[in-house]
Amino acid sequence: MGCGGGLFRIFDYYGFPRGCGSYREDSCDSYVQDDFEEKMTLLKRMYAEGIIDDKQFGRYKQMIYDNTISFEELMDIRRRGLNKTKQQEQDRGIDSADSDIDVKMQKLQQTRLKVLQVRNKLRQRIDELKAERDKMENMAESVIKISEEKTEEFISRKIEIEESIQRLVKQDNELEKQIEEIDEMIKELQTKELEYEAVKLKEEIENLK
Repeated sequence: MGCGGGLFRIFDYYGFPRGCGSYREDSCDSYVQDDFEEKMTLLKRMYAEGIIDDKQFGRYKQMIYDNTISFEELMDIRRRGLNKTKQQEQDRGIDSADSDIDVKMQKLQQTRLKVLQVRNKLRQRIDELKAERDKMENMAESVIKISEEKTEEFISRKIEIEESIQRLVKQDNELEKQIEEIDEMIKELQTKELEYEAVKLKEEIENLK
């Protein structure tokens, strides 16, 4: 997954120099990790804002992993996209923008549900493996005085199971971050939806005058 895989956090996108060493006094390796996180966060924000579509999201995501696009370039894409989106919304009207938000919201909700379903299955498997691990430990203890070979066999199996558990726990943590990301994207859309509702209400009041 590249040099990092952070999901939604609150970042200040403006006003900081981007050069390695000028941004922080950490090592360059630490900076690359932070830069990757910020790029991914910004990319997901652009997606939530409707600036980029699925295809563009995938392309820019790969460019981030390949480190072939800078944070500043992503910011330029976002600025141009916001200007273009603003003009398009003015051309289409508020109702059309509301429809776009509804479509995006439904898609995010569906994605969130899928992630939750996968996470539930993963956690069930973790519980199963933990039970199997404990069983191997008990079996090893029961034959320790009878067979050294059997004891080593059970202990070896227990270690293998523990390694599998650790891998699944790591995946579970990543899914949790994905859910947090999606929730942040949903909040962004909800805020945008409220803004449109306020504008429509203002127009209705103006029409009553």
